[in-house]
Amino acid sequence: MHDRNIRGIGIALCLLTLLLSLSGCGSLKDDTLLIANAVITEIDTEKQTITVKDDVDESTLGEECLLDCSSIPMAYCDFATQKVTRISFEDLQVNDKVIMCIRSSEMESFRSGGGENTIKVEQLQLYTQRPAE
Repeated sequence: MHDRNIRGIGIALCLLTLLLSLSGCGSLKDDTLLIANAVITEIDTEKQTITVKDDVDESTLGEECLLDCSSIPMAYCDFATQKVTRISFEDLQVNDKVIMCIRSSEMESFRSGGGENTIKVEQLQLYTQRPAE
């Protein structure tokens, strides 16, 4: 009987935590993180910006979109070892494939920007695999 009460309390606490976390995120439901795949077409080392275009089968960014990489976190995942490492701007190359995390509010602003081709991303992951060192 005692074990069943403890288990019931545990389940109730889990449900309460879930409900609180969902209600706490209610105001952010319109500003979720979106994922976009892109290919680097140009790199400006002086300004620390990259120009990207949609990857195959994508229609999110178009043919030219500018990203400021001076303050965003960047990572690389080696698919063979599953090791994730932080990378720097200097690790990026033209024709690299990248995955970007973008806030939905930023995407809406980008799409209705009236010709503005700059977008702010939350994070960038290098998708192109590099040979093991």
